[in-house]
Order: sequence, then C-alpha cells, then structure tokens
Amino acid sequence: MSSYVKIIYDRLDFIEFKQNLILLKQPQHKASVFYNLTLDDFLKIRDFTFEFESKIRSGFRSSISDYETKLFEIWPPIKSYPSASTLVAKVLMSEDIFNSLFSSIN
Repeated sequence: MSSYVKIIYDRLDFIEFKQNLILLKQPQHKASVFYNLTLDDFLKIRDFTFEFESKIRSGFRSSISDYETKLFEIWPPIKSYPSASTLVAKVLMSEDIFNSLFSSIN
C-alpha cells in the first residue's frame, strides 16, 4: 500500500473514531476533550489498542487498569473524561474482546 493511501486510511479511521465517540458517549458527558486529539495521538492509541487486543487473544491476562494506565500515558488529557478507557475501547476493540475485558462494568 502506498504511503498516500495509508494516510487516507488513517485519516478515515480518525474521522470514524471521533464520530463513534460522539455516538457512543453518555448523553450527559461532553466529548470536547477529544477535539484536541491529533491524528498522531489517535494513531498511537489505535496501535496500542490493537496490540493490547492481540495480547489478550494470545492468552495474556490483562485488566482494565492495565489498559487505562497505558492509555493515559499515551494521551494524558483523556484523564479528564469520565470512563474514557471504556469509551475508547468500545470504539476500537472487537466486541468479544471488549466484553471479556470490561465484563464487570457492562
């Protein structure tokens, strides 16, 4: 895949991510913190989430706090959003991995 096509796919993923955040957030929460999220920050979050998901698929035991801690390291402003790790994971992870990881709060 050419670098130009990859950039287009990354930007499309970024737009879809922001759209899904708006659709899935709690009605009483403002998602304005995500306004300042850059494409580079999103790509780091997406890549981390996919790696985390891959580890879980291969049998690695992990917890919500492991995911959340690393997510906050990647992009600290997300700490100010209630249930940020749950929302980001719901948007980026496959449904089965999300449900297994977050089953205690679903």
